[in-house]
Amino acid sequence: MRAILMTAILLAGCAKSGMGDAVRTDVNARMESARGQITDCYAKALKLDRKLRGMIVLQFDAAAQTGKFEQITVLRDDMNDTTLQKCVIDSVGLLKLATPQKTKLAITYPLDFAPTK
Repeated sequence: MRAILMTAILLAGCAKSGMGDAVRTDVNARMESARGQITDCYAKALKLDRKLRGMIVLQFDAAAQTGKFEQITVLRDDMNDTTLQKCVIDSVGLLKLATPQKTKLAITYPLDFAPTK
């Protein structure tokens, strides 16, 4: 059984946040760049529970001037797997915007996890 991170949800991450298209595209590109790491996190969790599936909704800031993703918290976790949560948070915490903004940005980002056959 392989792990899959649903990309349809990734692309919808910032759709109605009031951010400009360029910023939304940048956030989505950064999150897409972490997809492999996040999928690995999920694959490890699946080894312990092969039926594990659900959504994690993250809230984080992109720091002013640097664009670093920080203050990452979980707003929703359907799977209640603290190890998976920590792994995902650690992966996202390594990211930063390619084009930092002058002000801090607040971002809410859903990730949908489902096993494949």
